Amino acid sequence: MQPEFQTTVTGDAVDVRHTVLIALIILAGSLLRLFMLTNQSLWFDEGQSLLMTDSGTIAGTLLEMASHTGGDKYQPLYFMLLAEWRSALGDSEFALRIFSVLPGVVALFFMYATVAGIYGSRHAFWSTTYLTVSAFWISYSQEVRPYSLLFALGAIQLFLLSPMLSGKSKPTTLRVLMFSVVTGICCFASILLAVLTAAFAVSHLIVTSKKREWLYCWVPASLACVPAVFYLLGTPAVGDLTVDSTNGGLGLPLYKNSLFALYSVLVGHTYGPPLDALRGSGMSGLAAYKWELVLLLVAAVTLAAGFIQSQTANRFVSNHKAPTSFSRANLFFICVMFISFVLAILVAKVSAINWMPRHSFYLSIPLAILLPLAFSMVSIRTGVSRLINSTAKAGFVAILCMNLFASFNYFYKNEYWRDDYRSAASYLATQPHEMDSSIMLWGHPRLLSYYGDTSTQDRWEVNPRPVSIVMDDARGDSGNVFVAINREFTWARSFRQHTDLQSQVSDNYDLVSVKKYVNFNIYEFSHISNNVKEATQANTIKVVESVAM
Repeated sequence: MQPEFQTTVTGDAVDVRHTVLIALIILAGSLLRLFMLTNQSLWFDEGQSLLMTDSGTIAGTLLEMASHTGGDKYQPLYFMLLAEWRSALGDSEFALRIFSVLPGVVALFFMYATVAGIYGSRHAFWSTTYLTVSAFWISYSQEVRPYSLLFALGAIQLFLLSPMLSGKSKPTTLRVLMFSVVTGICCFASILLAVLTAAFAVSHLIVTSKKREWLYCWVPASLACVPAVFYLLGTPAVGDLTVDSTNGGLGLPLYKNSLFALYSVLVGHTYGPPLDALRGSGMSGLAAYKWELVLLLVAAVTLAAGFIQSQTANRFVSNHKAPTSFSRANLFFICVMFISFVLAILVAKVSAINWMPRHSFYLSIPLAILLPLAFSMVSIRTGVSRLINSTAKAGFVAILCMNLFASFNYFYKNEYWRDDYRSAASYLATQPHEMDSSIMLWGHPRLLSYYGDTSTQDRWEVNPRPVSIVMDDARGDSGNVFVAINREFTWARSFRQHTDLQSQVSDNYDLVSVKKYVNFNIYEFSHISNNVKEATQANTIKVVESVAM
């Protein structure tokens, strides 16, 4: 007997209950992105966002970016907008972070509209639900960093492109114009969105049978990207790219780090153990992520089962017009996911970027669309089809639960925090006495001043001198020295011999106390005076002489 299928591919009616339900889902997404918004301190990268935009003007921000090396100059739009935002609304933690919350919510609207137009409202509901509870996007929608804005721009770009994928109607001049403008903005906004745009273009070329329409769509879009190309070629750091096969932040080979990036995009970087379990630990660190590798297997099974089930459904409703566009959409998003992932690996390889999950944020777009495939066409009769369908649904629900667990860790467990500059700055602003001095060997001094510590000196050096000499310069004639180090594991790489700080200065300083915060150590040292040293040497000579006698 021929199995029966409930098809909800395209053009399905949206009743009032569904409208209310999706509104509640998006509202929940908004509340999750606002929840405990200022609970965590700003961290190192957010300090860079402050530094880039301290001028409060677009021109000043561009000048600041031109004087810095690093990846931020390759994504200028966010910092230009943030500078104007700060001028209008101020520098409070809430004002800074709400700027990332807003595009995070906008992205939910456009992703729902895109998926509903291609797969129907049922599929769109589950895609939006996944993005709503995504621990990855909850955390990055609360950071003073570009990724939430970039995700929203990518979602808008896909929304404008999606009607051209079906082939049911010719692209209008207005839509092509709008798509071209948004594509140009995307490529100027970030080199990461340029990677996504390239994946969109190649994937569209693969699935379309109307090459003229593809040219009609992508030639104007390519021309709109010319200003972005000129900007990127004009940045001084373009000629300074180096090749490295390891990830600087975690110490993992590139292929292992790609697994870390993929699982973090799926469920967030707070799902597994804290990042310290991976950092610099090679294969043993990867072994600590055995449950994360299980997650990747669950995701792969979910995608495969959903794809097989949807393709099986297509064969049994071949007289329906929808399955053709349905299959084309499946192929398009699979190509986008594969091509963008391969391009991410190439970018990480060529640029030696400290490849973190956030640099592959665009993978969440095809994943959010492909993971709920089982909810687009539901088999209700044959045993094999029902088993495949149930497997895909169970895997998807498991991924939702993993995201909720990761969000719990993100909100309530401080071992998953980035850096606690707030507490460190408070300690440094109140603890040292008048004769004491404080220095920072590694970290972002802009964040110390943001949280009220204006006396700590920035003493990080590209070619570091012995730390005791740096401390002598800061100490003056008397008093103790407070030494602050953010992410000491990073600072230690400056030295060939990774001895701890106390050992490096033990000939001249005694350790008085250590204050520890999340990724922040503050050491208090007292200087060993010359008289004490001479007395110690004299006592040592006497002891040696007595032993000799």
